[in-house]
Amino acid sequence: MNTSLKTFCLALIVSGFGLSAQAQVKFKLTRSDASTYTVSLVSDKSLAAQQAITGTMQVSMRVKAADGFVLGAIKSLQPSVEWDKGTVIKSPDGSTDYDYVSVALQSMATRQLAYAAGQEIPLFSFQNTGTDAAEVQLIDNNTDPLVLDKGSKFNVQNHISVLGFGRTNAYAGNLKDEAPSSQKVGLRQVYPNPAKDRVTVTWANYLNGFEGQVTLLIADAGTGRTVSQENAYMRSGSNTKELSVEQLPAGQYIIYLERGGVRLGSGQKLLIAR
Repeated sequence: MNTSLKTFCLALIVSGFGLSAQAQVKFKLTRSDASTYTVSLVSDKSLAAQQAITGTMQVSMRVKAADGFVLGAIKSLQPSVEWDKGTVIKSPDGSTDYDYVSVALQSMATRQLAYAAGQEIPLFSFQNTGTDAAEVQLIDNNTDPLVLDKGSKFNVQNHISVLGFGRTNAYAGNLKDEAPSSQKVGLRQVYPNPAKDRVTVTWANYLNGFEGQVTLLIADAGTGRTVSQENAYMRSGSNTKELSVEQLPAGQYIIYLERGGVRLGSGQKLLIAR
């Protein structure tokens, strides 16, 4: 690393990464399956190659302390860019309900990250090697209680320093994951099938921040008419609900998962035989 780049990185670290009107970069956390997450960045401004030098970066996340999350298998998604697990903080004062984890850029002053307005750049993926019920969240520097705690000894804020954005923290907040898809939210299994009196339905929710009330609908396969429905609570990860079908006549049905009147994923066929 040449002297000017070393000076640039050091100045950003010493400055404390204060937020400014020049903030241009947002982070995004995407969950692709039961255990795999991807962190990306999106810049709202394009930078020329000579300005697209990333000095330092820290991505911080939190998860409920009781959920059993374990961070593992960090994998870079950009050539010649290295990452490492940073601080792990268990139930800190000021935010005792949560554990905090961070991933830090090891390739300081890298030129390998391009900044194009509106383009999502995947940075790294990681695995949750604990329970899949854990919901990982990117922290928000403006609202997280541990960041806002003036007496806290922990530096958990998200930050990114980029030459083209000046000697400030270019982090501007977080982007939400995309709309639900059949790959991330939807029914997975119905058993026993054929069923007689009761049936167990399983479904998955791998979309961060999408927990809440859902409805399991049973529709007649021939007419499409809803013949039964039952509410359930959808948590992060795998979900299971047992339904009574003893009141339904023998025949063919389709089970759907809905939230707010919107169907999530595809329906599952069900045969009732007696």
